[in-house]
Amino acid sequence: MVFAAPGEALARAEELLDTGPSPLHASVAHQVIGIWQRDFGDTRLSLAHLRRARDLAARAESAEREADVLATLGVALVHAGRTRAGLAAFERGVARGTGHTRARVLYRRAYVWWVLGRHGEALEDVRRAIPVLRQADDVIWTARALTLRATVHLALGSVERADADFTAAEALWDTTGQEHDKADAVESRGLAAFRSGDVPAALRLLDEAEERYGKLGTPTFMLTIRRCEVLMAAGLATEALAEADAAVAVLDGMGGQSTRKAELLLVAARAARLADEPQTALARAAVAVRLFAGQRRTWYETHARLVLIEARVATGRGSGRLVADAAAVAERLAAFGAPAAPEASLLAGRIALDLGWTEDAERHLAVAARSRHSGPPPARMTGWAAQALRARAAGSARGVLEACRRGLDVLDDHRMTLGASELRARATAQGAELAALAQRASLVSGEPRRLLGWSERWRATVLSAPPTRPPADPVLLTAMTAYRELAARAEEARTDGGRPVLALEREQRRLEREIRSRTLHMRGEAPGGGDRFDVGRLLRRLGDEVRLVELAVLDGRVHVLLCGQGRVRRFEAGLLAEAEVEAEHVQAGLRRLAHPGAEARLPLVEAAGARLERLLLGPAAAHLGSGPVVVVPPGRLHRVPWALLPALRERVLSVSPSASSWLRAGDTAPPPGGRQVLVRGPGLASGGAEVPELSERYAHRRPPAGAAPAAPPPAAPPPGTREPPAQGGRARSGRGDHGEPTGTPDTPPHDGRNREQRQGPPAAREVPSRRGRDLGPRGEPTGTRAVPPHDGPGPGEHQDPAGAGGGTTRSHPCVGDEGGSEAARGEREGGGRPGGGRRGPSGVPGEGAAVRGATVVLEGDDARVPRVLGELDGAALAHIAAHGTFRADSPLFSSLRMADGPLIVHDFERLDSSPYRIILPCCDTARFASVGADELLGLVTALLPLGTAGVVACTAPVNDAAVVPLMLALHKGLEAGLSLAEALRDARASLPGDAVHQATGWAFSAFGAA
Repeated sequence: MVFAAPGEALARAEELLDTGPSPLHASVAHQVIGIWQRDFGDTRLSLAHLRRARDLAARAESAEREADVLATLGVALVHAGRTRAGLAAFERGVARGTGHTRARVLYRRAYVWWVLGRHGEALEDVRRAIPVLRQADDVIWTARALTLRATVHLALGSVERADADFTAAEALWDTTGQEHDKADAVESRGLAAFRSGDVPAALRLLDEAEERYGKLGTPTFMLTIRRCEVLMAAGLATEALAEADAAVAVLDGMGGQSTRKAELLLVAARAARLADEPQTALARAAVAVRLFAGQRRTWYETHARLVLIEARVATGRGSGRLVADAAAVAERLAAFGAPAAPEASLLAGRIALDLGWTEDAERHLAVAARSRHSGPPPARMTGWAAQALRARAAGSARGVLEACRRGLDVLDDHRMTLGASELRARATAQGAELAALAQRASLVSGEPRRLLGWSERWRATVLSAPPTRPPADPVLLTAMTAYRELAARAEEARTDGGRPVLALEREQRRLEREIRSRTLHMRGEAPGGGDRFDVGRLLRRLGDEVRLVELAVLDGRVHVLLCGQGRVRRFEAGLLAEAEVEAEHVQAGLRRLAHPGAEARLPLVEAAGARLERLLLGPAAAHLGSGPVVVVPPGRLHRVPWALLPALRERVLSVSPSASSWLRAGDTAPPPGGRQVLVRGPGLASGGAEVPELSERYAHRRPPAGAAPAAPPPAAPPPGTREPPAQGGRARSGRGDHGEPTGTPDTPPHDGRNREQRQGPPAAREVPSRRGRDLGPRGEPTGTRAVPPHDGPGPGEHQDPAGAGGGTTRSHPCVGDEGGSEAARGEREGGGRPGGGRRGPSGVPGEGAAVRGATVVLEGDDARVPRVLGELDGAALAHIAAHGTFRADSPLFSSLRMADGPLIVHDFERLDSSPYRIILPCCDTARFASVGADELLGLVTALLPLGTAGVVACTAPVNDAAVVPLMLALHKGLEAGLSLAEALRDARASLPGDAVHQATGWAFSAFGAA
């Protein structure tokens, strides 16, 4: 019972002891308490109870009872770090037991051999135990023995044998009520999935096991160790370090198992090394080595020594002694049959190469390279990295590039099994060394085209294929609705007299973890690594006028690859570290200029922009020509306001995460129908004053000559039915609906100011109309919809809120509207696609919404996430005026503030067809987190692979009032048929020359190619 219902077993054992039982029965009770304390509590108490159980068994003169207790005591002694005493207890137990009891003792000794890393002895004991247990029809212990044997097989890299044993054990567990053992079986299957390279399945199974353990109320230290291993493989090393350290603290607090503490410290050391915290890795690994040595666990001690050497190398301590130490570790790991042996050989070879010991390096690298043709993806990548280093040592650039290509192909195949864009991005870190080797070889070859190809090979690879759409998972949808409601309540509480919100924030963080966890379970759908980059195709697309500037960083220096006029030229610029420092100075200057009264800083910011140009473009700035420019920066330069650089200030300028992404954006066709969606979130200082003006402008504009009429809007579907695809959207997959409401919730009227009370700007003045390439009028209405009269103010009723030069930045927190619970209930109970019902029961938009021609306006209470998502799906143009919040700690929870709470990146990933163009006129919407090799996580990069061809977004806090004329001028350019980059250039030129407006213009960038 102690593994089926641990708490009940403990209580019944204590009750039994209160009745003064016989020595035999008292021995059983003390053994149960000892097992509970050993696995779930204090090891010292466990040993006291188990010794008492042993003595009582001897008094009862039951050899079988004594043998059974000695086995339990042996496990506890080993977990307490007293390995010699534990093994001695097993010797006595094997000698005292017979038949069935002896088989159980052998099984538990096999478990101890596994804990000690002595896998051969473990397999021998479990091999002897299983036939006897089966013959005795002992289902529970047979299942335990099969699970253990599978786990040992996994430690030795025998995944197929492990799968067979896990399958057999699972069939047996289904016939029992052993809930703790069942949870352990699920956990073990998660480990098997991880060893076979299926990270999403591993995360799903480990989360399921955690749920099962949670119902039993038992600690999960082994589960934490395994979860941390999976997190590290997924590129989430920082999270793994935090989880391992937290588990160590809990274990210390309860006086738990010394063996588990050592294993957790080893995991923490590995995580710290991967998270670029070598000093932390050194500290954790050193303690782990001491503990393992004291516990006589040579297998684990050797793994800890490997991490210790890696951490020392990371701190710059390469030496001949470390080569010898790494080689010795590699030999011991190979003798154990440990899958980590190639890593140790690669480490020894790498250190030897750095010391110039070419013969030693070749010997060690040749051993490591043997793993390149078999095993899980990390092992094969280790082998290809070793092969690339061998080729470099031999002076074969061709060999380097071939090995790097093969290794990155392995990574691509692995990466595309991951459905979550975050995991795909972080997994690229495993290929950083291969990509850097290939870039250096390309640079030495003196061929800029080759360097461009390899720069693209590892840049923004997450954008090479759309992410897997989240499934119609009711648990996920409910969690997202609850998260949105809680976030709105917490925000309201923070701004309403400072009421305590700790409980709300704790629950919000819990929901974040649940949403993220379920998202990480998704498997990838697209095979391979996406489209391969073709330099010739890029040059043909650029033609003679457009220039693409790709910045590659090699050994800390920026290299400018200037593409255009049918060729690629390379220029050497400044140091990346200096450019990053200068970019931070520029950001600080723009933040100051967003507030009136900082005009004196304008020359300083402009001078910093000139310095940035020298560091980032170098001599290439003089060769940009006079046409449009596309900038492709590395991830670490994502916050540079490129329009501030003198050579780019007056140009048609766009930014792209990669050249491949820019090509794909240019190939994206605008959807038919040309629907515009204007969204105004709550709490903006100007009230999003451009939105009423834009709604009037689009409503009164005639369709362009020759435009085909738009198809009539679909009739509202009957309740409970699904709406057909929106115009321009892809046909929906078999997943079905998103679980959103099919009708507008019956909510109270918006309690903010009405439209007559809001002040807005006049129409932007005329700007030069510079027509771009002959791409046709994008995003324009081609038809009208019958709608009720618009209740907003006319064009002449607006006043310029920026007229006095005042205003605030669009980065202040805002208060959400009431009524979130009704929206949440509608989202949980509704069906159809996001925001499926565009009209209320009467067939007209709700309060605050308007549909004019092909334009939909959502504001006030209608600017709720389900409704907004429904309208965004398949739109030609979306303008979302709402507070932007960037989450550096969790980029995919970066959000736009809607009436019912945050619209997060995970929400956008549920769209079937992202809007063709999106304008985000608020702060922090173009901020990203740089992860993996050279990947960016944030709102803009989430939109581009979903079908959005162009985004205008902001990299810094901006003046709310000054944004309004910029946005009006931008839309005027779009109405004239310009691209986003062209319209943004002309909009900047139309602004007043004061510091606030100039800084506002520089803070915005056009991403993509629309």
